Order: sequence, then C-alpha cells, then structure tokens
Amino acid sequence: MHFPQRKAQASVEYITLFALVSVVLLIASYYLYSNFQVQSRAFQARIAVDRIASAADAVASQGVGSSKQVSAYFPSGIINATARGREVLLVIPGPDGRPNDVYAFTLANLSVYQFPLGEGRYTFNVAFNANGNISISG
Repeated sequence: MHFPQRKAQASVEYITLFALVSVVLLIASYYLYSNFQVQSRAFQARIAVDRIASAADAVASQGVGSSKQVSAYFPSGIINATARGREVLLVIPGPDGRPNDVYAFTLANLSVYQFPLGEGRYTFNVAFNANGNISISG
C-alpha cells in the first residue's frame, strides 16, 4: 500500500490558532478575576461601614446609656479604618492601586476609634455616653 504524503500545515495552523485563543482567554479571565476581587472588597467594606454607622444611629436615637453590639466583616487589604466625628471610614486599595475611601456618616458624634486592619469578622460594642458621644469598642 502506498499512502500519499500529507502536509501537516492545517494541523499547525489549528494549534497556533488554539494557542492564540487560549492566551487571549487567559488574559481576559485574569483581568475579570482581579476586577471581581476589587469590587468584592469594596462591597464588603460598604456593608461594614453601613452596619457600624447604622448601629451608632440606633444607639443615638435611644438616648444616653444605650448600647448595642454590631458584627461586621472587614475585607483583606484595609489600609486604614477609623471612626471619628460623624464618619466611619475604611480605606481600601482601589482598582488602580490607589487608596479608595469607603465611608458612612452618623447622626451623632463618634469618639475616635481605630478599627483593626486585618481581614475577618469583628464584633464591636457601640454605646451612647453621657458626654453626648458614641463610643465604639471591641
């Protein structure tokens, strides 16, 4: 039997095309994944500051001597986390790596408090003091 010689050019073209498509898909999926991580961190930070500010407002509306415990999940990568004045603030890295402020305002003044910077769920005690300030501890 005699088989005619076949050139493998079509196979090489398919392999090259497959490799190029694979590289494009890898780059696109890496970009989408890192963008998802940034958006997820921002969403978790937004929930945390809103929960803490909401607890402070609830305590302020109940009057002096009232207190409440609030639990909040802090995402990874927090640069700064404070409560002071009428603001609860978490600073996280933005999509371009620059600091991004995530904050919520409260009805009453907050005593200065430095939140932990590590990732995880934390429980804080929020109390309305006789001096008219909301104190946060935890």
